[in-house]
Amino acid sequence: MKPYKLDLSQFGEKLRDKINFTISNVSDEKIDLTIVSYASKFFEITMPSSVDAGKTISCSLKLNKDILKQNFEKSFTIETSDSKKTRFTVPVKRQVRSSTQADTKTVKRGK
Repeated sequence: MKPYKLDLSQFGEKLRDKINFTISNVSDEKIDLTIVSYASKFFEITMPSSVDAGKTISCSLKLNKDILKQNFEKSFTIETSDSKKTRFTVPVKRQVRSSTQADTKTVKRGK
């Protein structure tokens, strides 16, 4: 998976409410994917249900509108259909700093 962690932190004016990621299947057989847990109050995940052998799929994570001003650290877990039922957990982070906090002015003082 690339990137291996998803950071939707926002430090400027432009809204960051969606991030894309990819999942690659480096095996020689098709693998089914299942989302086994995620923070549904915080985001939605869009991804195909399987990855063909040697292929890469595009996926996305979109934040829910009511949490856009919140800071959080959550994750989601995907299980594969390989013989070991491999799972991987992906961290999702958001830190919001308003533009007024980012605009700090230096005050010069005379002697």
